[in-house]
Amino acid sequence: CIRSRTARGAPAGAVGAGAPAGAVLEALGRFHGVRRRLEERGVVRGITVYDDFAHHPTAVRETLQALRQAADGRLWAVFEPRSATACRRVFQHDFAAALAVADRVVVAAVFRSNLPAEEKLSEAALVADLERRGVSARHVPRVPEIVTYVAGAAQPGDRVGVMPHGGCGGIHARLLSARAAAPEES
Repeated sequence: CIRSRTARGAPAGAVGAGAPAGAVLEALGRFHGVRRRLEERGVVRGITVYDDFAHHPTAVRETLQALRQAADGRLWAVFEPRSATACRRVFQHDFAAALAVADRVVVAAVFRSNLPAEEKLSEAALVADLERRGVSARHVPRVPEIVTYVAGAAQPGDRVGVMPHGGCGGIHARLLSARAAAPEES
């Protein structure tokens, strides 16, 4: 994944620039990652919620592949098409291919509703493309409905990768709270 390539490349670059290898390795050992890159936001009743700033098809695919390799269980992708890249139809098929790494995908509403229809990413077409690829996908426009759906349908062992460009209405905390309040599985 992107983080492991960076972790391998950064020390090599630092040593190549003259930094002592021991100091570089010590600094790398203290580094805990950056916010919004596969950041674990919490675990509630068996589901783990992650945040990642992925908003380009390549970053979405890399994020989901890393989560896929991390553990067994179903992988959810909650995708908010909000950035200039994510809102545009030009990446429609690339996003479908990237999101198809997940078992379940929730597509929020495209943020930039003022785009001309021929330029705007189509949530319905993205969901249909994912379904053709064998992925369970839904267009759920608003955060409250996304929270209700995912909190109710997620099962212990599931990982939920939330990829908002913005804060997506505090979705991480809301999802964890809703999951905590959901009825126990039988």
